[in-house]
Parts: sequence; structure tokens; C-alpha cells
Amino acid sequence: MSKYFITIEDVALLSGFDGNIDNDSINPFIFMAQRNDIERILGDNLYTKIADDFEAETLAGDYLAIFNKYICVIQSYYTCAYYLRLGVAKVSQNGVYLVTPEKTEQLTDEERNKKAEMYEKLATGLEIKFIEYLDTLNLPERPAPSNINAKSNFNWMRPCRNK
Repeated sequence: MSKYFITIEDVALLSGFDGNIDNDSINPFIFMAQRNDIERILGDNLYTKIADDFEAETLAGDYLAIFNKYICVIQSYYTCAYYLRLGVAKVSQNGVYLVTPEKTEQLTDEERNKKAEMYEKLATGLEIKFIEYLDTLNLPERPAPSNINAKSNFNWMRPCRNK
């Protein structure tokens, strides 16, 4: 896999997470978001094009716009969701334990999952906007519309009422 598209600094800037989270602690979740979600959203060809250009530091034009306007933000939101759900416990040779800093109160599982869900919904909303944006571009690597796999988890939204 190429370099990660984002860093903890990006996550902190785009999400409100504290930028003091240890890189070793958050990098697996940055990887998960890039591998599971960004690759799914972009499709193989577009992902490869953007990853190769990112690695070579030659992102430009529509690809740079996609990267800055959508990829970084979506990946940050998914990283937050993964971290909130999976980053609360550490696994070591001594077993599995919760990370609990002194003089803090931990969120309940329900509260933490609610926050994670909201980050997923933010990412999903941006995915939908990204797909609409893709329709305005003429990119040879663009997946066919039937191959674009956007999540649809807006079950929290109420339908508009016609009066």
C-alpha cells in the first residue's frame, strides 16, 4: 500500500479530535479508513491513479481537487469512527485493557458508538456529494456508475413532510 493519505494532524484539523493522539495508536485506523472506505469509494483504477500521483507528489487538476475536497475529509471521518469504536482497548502481551487517562471520565459504549455513528454519517453524506461531483468530471479512471459503492446510512434523517 502507498503512503497514508492523511495524518493525525489532518484528522485533528478536520474532525475536532485532539492532535496529541499517539501515531502508533491512530495509524491503524487511518489505514482501515483508506483501505476499507477510500478504495471502495474510488474504485480500483481511480484509487491507483490518485495513490500513485500522491506518492510521486504529482497530484494535479481534478485529481488534486478530489483529494483535497473529498478524500482527506472522508478518510478523516471514517478514521474517527473506527478509532471511537476500536481504539478504546489496547492489546499487549499482558492482555487486553482499557486506556483510561487519570482524572477523566470515560464515555459509555453507547455514547461512544453514537459519536462514531455521527462521524460515519458525515462521511456518508460527503460520499454522496463526491459521487455527484464525479458525474461532472470526465476522468478515464472513473468507475462506471453502477460500480460506485456509496454507503447509505441516513436512517437518522426524517423525510420531508408535504403540506
